[in-house]
Amino acid sequence: MFGFWKSTRDPLADARNAERWLSTLSPTDSLAVHSDLVAELERAAGSSVPRSPSRLQAVFHVDAQTVPRRQALIDQYLEHATRSSRIENQLWSALFGLSQAFLNIYHSFAREIAEHPLSSRWQELLPELVCRQLVHLALDARVRLYRHEQWIPAKWAELHGLMTLASSRQIERQPVALAPDDETTTIEHQYLRALVLQLMNPGSLTARQVEYIWSELDDWCAPLRLTLEPSAPYAFFVDLAGREGLRRRRPGPLESRVLFLDTRPLHAVMVQHVIMLEQKIKGQPLSNRTPRRSEQLAMFTKLAAQVDPEYRPIPRRGERVPATGTVDAIVGFQKIAAFFKGEAQQPVLRGETGGDTYGSTLDIAVFGRIRDEPGRQRELLRRRIGAHAAPGGPWEMKDSSLTGFKLIAPIQVANAVTLGTLLALHLHGQPRWTLGILRRMKRTSADRTEIGTQIIANTIATVSLTEQHKRGANPYSIDGEGTTINGRNFSALLLALQAREGEPLVQSLIVPAIEYHPAKRYLLTTASAEHSIRFGRLVEHQPDWVWTAIEPLDPRARAPAAPRADASSAV
Repeated sequence: MFGFWKSTRDPLADARNAERWLSTLSPTDSLAVHSDLVAELERAAGSSVPRSPSRLQAVFHVDAQTVPRRQALIDQYLEHATRSSRIENQLWSALFGLSQAFLNIYHSFAREIAEHPLSSRWQELLPELVCRQLVHLALDARVRLYRHEQWIPAKWAELHGLMTLASSRQIERQPVALAPDDETTTIEHQYLRALVLQLMNPGSLTARQVEYIWSELDDWCAPLRLTLEPSAPYAFFVDLAGREGLRRRRPGPLESRVLFLDTRPLHAVMVQHVIMLEQKIKGQPLSNRTPRRSEQLAMFTKLAAQVDPEYRPIPRRGERVPATGTVDAIVGFQKIAAFFKGEAQQPVLRGETGGDTYGSTLDIAVFGRIRDEPGRQRELLRRRIGAHAAPGGPWEMKDSSLTGFKLIAPIQVANAVTLGTLLALHLHGQPRWTLGILRRMKRTSADRTEIGTQIIANTIATVSLTEQHKRGANPYSIDGEGTTINGRNFSALLLALQAREGEPLVQSLIVPAIEYHPAKRYLLTTASAEHSIRFGRLVEHQPDWVWTAIEPLDPRARAPAAPRADASSAV
């Protein structure tokens, strides 16, 4: 009982042995418990280990008792995954490995039950077995959504196969107790939770949002039922013989094992959240909770559109058109600031000379090479881009609009970025760089991921911001005369966006999140001038950067000069 007991018998021989074994595991180290669990489950799933109803009940007991340990791993992932890719990968692999270990051992017992159709002891365990398989398939889906991964067709076939089995045995609505103190659930309910979770995913959910949705789905899915008849012309349906999730019905007959889902109760809940948040934001616009409420409002608006029984697509701000070409991408605020700080020190190439000249021919004859200064500068630029660009090489353009791009990036990028990451993009053959924010990500294959980017600037420059102090307010230095003195300085991105030809430029700043202090004064230094400013309206706040408007402190001063559009020549 004190943790010193070590069984010489099989820990999963029965529920009593399993309880004793669990008491020996670390009460605080979730990763160590995960390692022990996975090792024991993999051993018990081996072909040489005998199967019995008491052994399956022992696995059920371990599954139920380790739910808090799995939740602790999830909480650690949500809290620490953004600290580094190594920590993220360690925690993600632990969660993924645990779900696969339980699924593998349950598959082995499912085959055993199928081989004993007349055994009442085995058949009594089938509803709980199927229900727990659905729970771990849903965990698999959640963990993959943390990384914006989609299920392969085989996973959908596995999910639908379990529901088909339950329907054929007429146990899909039989109450099942997954934990002694919890309310009972059903196979249909767990199946619907997995389906609705995938349906609600628009490709722009963070890991915290995925977990929030999952925590609410138990209540949201309570009134939902699968039926044989549609409730609306465009009702959602699932094909039990197919390899996809819930789909919206189109005109024409459906020929397969189809079940329909009326999502009106679910849509009503989403709309209720939208209305409530809109009223709170309108009634308390200056509240410190308004940014959080605005984020929630955007999420529930998307969720409502995803589950709306009537097809009402969200209107786009810009029409998408197919596009081709390759794109250089620099990822993250620090790398972008470093690249454009060096870019300001490079000479601007004004054009290229076409055709060979007598001078070029003479250079080849005398020196064995062409003394081509523009060519040398382009080569230096390529090297600078390569030093700052994202791993995996250039990205591919898929389509574009006035407000954003859809790009295909190597899978190395998906492991290193999150939603809200800054991206500096340069289309080959074009002189301009554009700055965007990663808004949507979807892994489409083992080596490619689809990235949706919102354009926020089409001219970029790195500027210096110097904190200003009034004399006597604990300054960093006391040099010179005047009422203000300069303190520490840091780099920021000066942005300018011109949405359409002929429209005025809109300027703003992106600064490190740790440097964002709205009440302070700063001296903004560009290549040609200095301006005294204060941060204006907050546009967006991310963990490592803040996007803010510029508020000039001298009303007679002009706004900072827009960064040059041709910051680099075409590569």
